[in-house]
Amino acid sequence: MADDRAPAPRPRSVLPPVLHDQPIRARGRDLVRVADLDERGVAEVRTDDHGVLAVGIRPDGTPFAVGNTCRHQLAKLGRGRVTENGCLQCPWHRSEFDVTDGSMVSGPKGVIFGFPPYSAVVAAVGRAVPLTTAQVEIVDGVIRLAH
Repeated sequence: MADDRAPAPRPRSVLPPVLHDQPIRARGRDLVRVADLDERGVAEVRTDDHGVLAVGIRPDGTPFAVGNTCRHQLAKLGRGRVTENGCLQCPWHRSEFDVTDGSMVSGPKGVIFGFPPYSAVVAAVGRAVPLTTAQVEIVDGVIRLAH
């Protein structure tokens, strides 16, 4: 990936996280440079073969790419953040996903959506219908789709 495609820093969006917010455009198998990820550790990346993915890196340095839509209320996960334990957290109600298999490991939180029985049902659905995952690797500082 050539260095001349470095994106300009993006201001915080005013769009709700249910809408894609100017995803980075993949170049072939090259998705995003690790150095271009902000403190959230994840970005939305538009690909030709997989649509928009949430692409990022876990605290241990492992890259990931998963479907970008939360199973709870369709928020865009690429606008969330990577947690200290390496899960991808939804930007709306803080559901967490295991990026290795796409399963929801904890349901929504908050006053209304964090009601334990409701949250448990949402988490069960999120385990039964996991996010899609794509195999990725880091090559020369770039997260890219594996062969």
